[in-house]
Amino acid sequence: MAVGADITLEFYVEGVLQSTATAANTGGEGKPRQVVFANTALHGISANNTWYYAHIAALDGVPTIGRRFVRRVPYTVATFDEMTDSIEALRDGDIATRVASPVAGQRMSFTLTGPSGPAIPSAIAGLHLKQIAQGGSAGPQATAGFLRMGGVNHDAPATAVSLLAPQPVYSSWPLNPVDDSPWTGLSLPTEIGIVSS
Repeated sequence: MAVGADITLEFYVEGVLQSTATAANTGGEGKPRQVVFANTALHGISANNTWYYAHIAALDGVPTIGRRFVRRVPYTVATFDEMTDSIEALRDGDIATRVASPVAGQRMSFTLTGPSGPAIPSAIAGLHLKQIAQGGSAGPQATAGFLRMGGVNHDAPATAVSLLAPQPVYSSWPLNPVDDSPWTGLSLPTEIGIVSS
């Protein structure tokens, strides 16, 4: 998406342009803060549109053409198991089941399962840990992700969370925090986690 005198949107699949649309920016709009992709096949009346998608990435000023995204999920508890409830509450995909932390600094870490991506990735642009979090009536009101590598925790900056509703929280590492080198298939961490703040 490019926003200027015109608004232009292009969709690529596997690096091939599928469609494009351009309209005059008559309202003087700036960069979007929220983009919603309606799934009319599931929630509308029309039976002519069926959408299948795994990931849509919207990165500010970063082209995603040719990039592949690999999603992995919690598998087993690793070094830390300090929060209330179990790893099953994280890996079941149900927002109603949760882990909780009444004290700042508590950690839960885990191994991952899921596809590992291409056999020999030529470049890995970054690691992103997503959690859905909500503040409680008491206790810490922020959370962060962390990577555990070589027995050392590499914490991302903490993000304050809402008391009203669950919200997505992202922790990102564009480079390997051990030595600031680009990620490779061999340097990816085998243990990641969340920490209350």
